[in-house]
Amino acid sequence: MMHIKMRQLTSSLLFCLLLSACGDEADIAERQTLESMDDTSLLQPLVKKKVDLSKSESDIRDAYINYIEHSSTEDLSRSEALNRLANIEFKLSEKLLTESEDEKVASQLAEQKLNRVIELLETSLQDYPDARHNDVSLYQLAKAYDQKGEYEKTHKALQQLANKYPKSKFYLEAQFRLAEYEFTKRNYRLSEDKYTEIIVSKKNNVFYEKALYKRGWSRFKQQFYLEAADDFVRVINLNSFAEYEQLNNGQQNLFNEYFRALALSFSYLGGAEQLNIYLEGSEYADDDYYIYRSLSAVFFKQQQYNDAAASLSSFIKYNPNSKHAPLAALKMIEIWKEAGFIDKRSEAFNHFYQTYHPDSAYWKSQSPINKKIYEQSTLALKSQILTETATYHKQYQQSKKQEDFLYAQRWYNNYLRYFKSYARQDNIYFLLASLYGQQGDDSNAVKYYQLAAYDEQTIINKEAAYQTILLASELHKSSTNPSDKKAWLSKLIDYAMLYAQQYPTDKNTLTVIAFVSDTAYANQAYKQAIALSELVVSGKKSTLINGINSTKANAYFHDKQFVVAESTYLDLANTKSLNSKQRNAALEGLSLSIFYQAEQAKDANQIDEAIGHYARIIDVAPNTEAASSGLYDAIALSIEHEKWLPAIDYIKQFRKRYPKHKFTTDVTKKLSVAYLNSKQNVAAAKELEKLSSNEDSIEYKMASLLKAAQLYQENNETTAAIRSYEKYVKNYSKPFNVYQESLYQLTLLTLDKKNQKKSLYWQQQILNADKKTPSNLKTARTNYIASNAAIALARQQNQIFSSIRLIQPLRKHLTRKKKTMRASVNFYAKASSYGLEETVTEATFAIAKIYNDFSQALLKSEVPKHLDEDEKEEYMFLLEDQAFPFEEKAIEFHEINLLYSADGLNDKWIRHSLTALQKLFPLRYNRQPKVEEVINVLH
Repeated sequence: MMHIKMRQLTSSLLFCLLLSACGDEADIAERQTLESMDDTSLLQPLVKKKVDLSKSESDIRDAYINYIEHSSTEDLSRSEALNRLANIEFKLSEKLLTESEDEKVASQLAEQKLNRVIELLETSLQDYPDARHNDVSLYQLAKAYDQKGEYEKTHKALQQLANKYPKSKFYLEAQFRLAEYEFTKRNYRLSEDKYTEIIVSKKNNVFYEKALYKRGWSRFKQQFYLEAADDFVRVINLNSFAEYEQLNNGQQNLFNEYFRALALSFSYLGGAEQLNIYLEGSEYADDDYYIYRSLSAVFFKQQQYNDAAASLSSFIKYNPNSKHAPLAALKMIEIWKEAGFIDKRSEAFNHFYQTYHPDSAYWKSQSPINKKIYEQSTLALKSQILTETATYHKQYQQSKKQEDFLYAQRWYNNYLRYFKSYARQDNIYFLLASLYGQQGDDSNAVKYYQLAAYDEQTIINKEAAYQTILLASELHKSSTNPSDKKAWLSKLIDYAMLYAQQYPTDKNTLTVIAFVSDTAYANQAYKQAIALSELVVSGKKSTLINGINSTKANAYFHDKQFVVAESTYLDLANTKSLNSKQRNAALEGLSLSIFYQAEQAKDANQIDEAIGHYARIIDVAPNTEAASSGLYDAIALSIEHEKWLPAIDYIKQFRKRYPKHKFTTDVTKKLSVAYLNSKQNVAAAKELEKLSSNEDSIEYKMASLLKAAQLYQENNETTAAIRSYEKYVKNYSKPFNVYQESLYQLTLLTLDKKNQKKSLYWQQQILNADKKTPSNLKTARTNYIASNAAIALARQQNQIFSSIRLIQPLRKHLTRKKKTMRASVNFYAKASSYGLEETVTEATFAIAKIYNDFSQALLKSEVPKHLDEDEKEEYMFLLEDQAFPFEEKAIEFHEINLLYSADGLNDKWIRHSLTALQKLFPLRYNRQPKVEEVINVLH
């Protein structure tokens, strides 16, 4: 397929060349009929008979064939016709290749066309050997042979063209192809001559550079290396290459090709020494660096490493101030490194460092400094220093020789001198710290580990941070100076805090917290010990965590944070993995933490709190020494401050727990004093409430709790009363009447606390209980309570119903309003169902009003904006139809309310119904409703 495409391309090229070769104006005038062959009116006289041709290529082709067949060989125009027909055959061949779906068939047809082209051209050349445009025919014939792969015939045609037509525009191309041919045949002398012919010719722009370059290779192949070098230098100068990195890929490939050719020449001439001599008198116009670099690359590829390095060294020697000198020096380092000569690489690097470090004389002499080369050099210097540090550091680890240590230290310091900003990125601080650590210099080691580990209060190197903890611990332990010891303790704590905060789940974190918090506690740094121990995030109990919690609890205690100490000791005491000794210690700490809370409260004159603390020790740590002492102090403090009921309770506890205690007689005396003075209802209520939880008898619990609630309520202790009633209804639903009364009191108390939502909740509970209870268990009081509950819930739903406006989208708001209307009506109906005078008339009036309000709301609802006037009118008629039944319902319930007057009722709700009926029926203002026609749906 590639061969076919090449044929297509060549055919197109030949076609274009032939068209361009059709001569000047004089030629056109002579061959007017051929130039106008496409025009049938001009073609007819030429073929001497009438032919009707179309404008298609096929028709034109047929016309030319016809013309050639009928014209004589003496007709000079026939030569041009043959050439033009050959051109058409080329074009048709190309068309076959591009448009045919069958590639094989297309290729065969194209081959036939190509043979036809050759036949036509050879006929033209044979029949008309002196035709003016035979150079074009020969050129076209050479192309055709080349497409067929008949290269000897191609060569022969080009040779004829070059020999016979030296002024042809195809002459230089023919010479170049002939030169290429000789070069491939290794006839280098002949190819040199032909390339030279092109070089000295005029108008050789197209082939000049290529011919000059290929002549260089022809000379090179004949071992004329200096002459070859001259040609290569001239080719390079022709291009005026920019900096290598600025070239595009194509230019870089050309650059590499030319410089490699030049370098190869000097590799055969003896290398850098001959290059130096040559360049002194050379016409080469650019920096010599690329020649030396290419020469070095040639030697390196040939594994002549000394020559490769020497080439670059020679460049530096003769061009010490060149901007490329650092690059050459770097290249030398790479050569020795890749060749595996470690000592030579090290030597080359040392020289590079001395000569090109950022403060060197070289860079100070550069004006201006080439920024790109400077950056490349310094980055390479940094990389090479890293190699040196790694090399000597490793040697020191293996040898432990001071010499290796000093070399490693030197290169680390050199790195920090020039590249400190990259130190963390390249892990220099950590490596230098480890070097000092391996030598036993802990002070310097921790200094550099700290630099590696921390960015202000953030750890950026976990391993380095861990090392700072270990080293700070060692330095704290070994310090004899108190101020140094204190400073190292502070650093140790800071390091540990950061580590635990940033790596809470790390495998080392618990060990760090345990060790450092214990160290802080031992040095009376209680707050720091606490802060560390509180960083534990693991929920799993372990010996390590138990130790941390123990230290934390002790630190809280010694820091007089007794509340938190208590919590910590309690958690510790409840840990199953403790042995008996550890648990007893925790309980002792727990009891003392509570005892000292009592002491603090007592000192602050917070008597109730102090008494509570003293008394509760016995609950959390009953077997400790502080438990009995605390309970006795609670009794004494209660009596001292006339806390009679608590005193009675504590005395009972003490006598029960410690019947043989030495203070038993004393507490019995205090008990009699407490009973004589206990006339406080609220306190009694509290005791009763406690008894309701502590006594075994259910009847006693119920009575105590109910009495406590009543006492709270009588003494305006609303919150406590609510709490007691709630506790009662939660636990005791029988007997029903007491349960309902308790719920009713909760509705009143929560309403008193302005908690309407909770009050409504209890109202609902009343109705729920009433619903589930048989009628024989209900009383007038429970019916009253239930009826009031229904009224309250109905009012709440009525409020919601009234607040809902019928705006667009109407369906959504209408649905909500209907739902709340039904809920409210149902609750009012429920209230009325109990038949109580207090609620029945209100409920009936409210139901009537709800229906009327709903009717009015429909009529006043928002009309959709998109309706026109006719549609609005129709819409309003529909609304009136919808509203009318609800208005009728309203009238019906108002009339039902009037019926209650027959039973002797005449309250405000009946009067309100009468007023409403007068407004709804102005025509019946003075008439009484026909009672017999109305059915009371609530009876």
